[in-house]
Amino acid sequence: MKTTKRISVLAFAIIAFAVTMTTVSCQSKQDKKSEQSNDSTFVFTTPKVLNVGDFIEKKNQMNKIDTTMILRLSEIADDVEYVLLKASNGKQEVFIGQGLVNLFICKDYIFVHMCGNIIQYDREGNLIRTIGRKGGGPGEYVWVNNMVVDDEAKRILITTTSGKINEYDFEGRFVRDIKTPYSGKLMPLDAGRIALDVENVWYDVKERLVILNEKGEVEKSFPRYELFEHTDYGRTDSETDRIPRLTKFHDVVCFNEAYNDTVFELKNNELHMRYFIDWGKWAPKAKYFIEPEKYEDMQWECIVIKGFYETDRYIIMPGLRYPSTFVYDKKENKIREKAPYVTENSKLFTKIFKEAEGGFFNDVDGGLVQNIDGISLDSKYIFSHYYASDVKQFFEEGGYSKYVKDPEKLAKLKALVGSIDEDKHNLFIMMSKLKE
Repeated sequence: MKTTKRISVLAFAIIAFAVTMTTVSCQSKQDKKSEQSNDSTFVFTTPKVLNVGDFIEKKNQMNKIDTTMILRLSEIADDVEYVLLKASNGKQEVFIGQGLVNLFICKDYIFVHMCGNIIQYDREGNLIRTIGRKGGGPGEYVWVNNMVVDDEAKRILITTTSGKINEYDFEGRFVRDIKTPYSGKLMPLDAGRIALDVENVWYDVKERLVILNEKGEVEKSFPRYELFEHTDYGRTDSETDRIPRLTKFHDVVCFNEAYNDTVFELKNNELHMRYFIDWGKWAPKAKYFIEPEKYEDMQWECIVIKGFYETDRYIIMPGLRYPSTFVYDKKENKIREKAPYVTENSKLFTKIFKEAEGGFFNDVDGGLVQNIDGISLDSKYIFSHYYASDVKQFFEEGGYSKYVKDPEKLAKLKALVGSIDEDKHNLFIMMSKLKE
């Protein structure tokens, strides 16, 4: 009855919203001059419902941890790979410090997004080049706001502080720039088009998502259907730039709704409902969105994910503040999670899960805990990064796990860690190849 009731409520909400949108559509046809005439088109299909709320409720009702609900790395990954990024190629030196923003793992390259730099490596960690240069001319930038890599078209897109989107190829050559009044996360589409998740820091932007044609003109815009006005300007989790709302799974481009529960598929300039995440009582509260400063404590009463990564077998949802990651297994139609963070006085976890420290417990090679900073562009690897000096110190202090399935992998890892030179290496990247 509980599940039936929840689905019924969801269905009612979808129908009600569809009726509202139909009315808006009819009004737009009557007034072609309306600002909404080129706005959002929604296709209301029945989404796959992920009942994460039920999973959390079941887990919280237990007196002790059901270890079948906790994932070890070997259960979702076949292998672990490591890459040491070198600081020099003999011609130039690049040291990656606290300005690191993001990593992009491609088939043949690794791109590092720094606040003031774009750095290209091969998959073995050899420094190739920096992309672009400082300045205000063609192909130049002062600051790299956002960046995305298209591995199929071999192109790199960045938004700059000068109101432009710069495009480069994988050889580091400047291709073109596009003037745009918008800033936000990017996603390359076909035929030189670009989807842009519009930043809304001060709550005064009407669009939440725009599609730009190859000339930078707005081909389609999707407005923010908010039923309230913000009474203060506190930043909510829905607007943080840490959340990649535009993601790609093969040819499927997905948009994660700011209210944290709906994932749309962008297809033919329409938003199709693909997934609905039922958070139950942990869903974000409306009060928090309206007055985030006044109801700041509510951020601890809801769950917000910092990414929605779909692969052939899994849907991976790392928590932004909730110290865990939910994993939906398509093959088994089951939700599980990585080991949550624990404290020394916790009685709910055995020692084996304390060692996981909130990440996937690494029983593949006994190395680092697999946290999630992102997913490779081919959706085959999850990855996390660490500074090489920190990794060396961690293992020097006995950071290896005793629970290892393959001792040869552990020996190989120890040899790699032993080769770390703080003056020659930047980042230590851990990549786990997911099961299919």
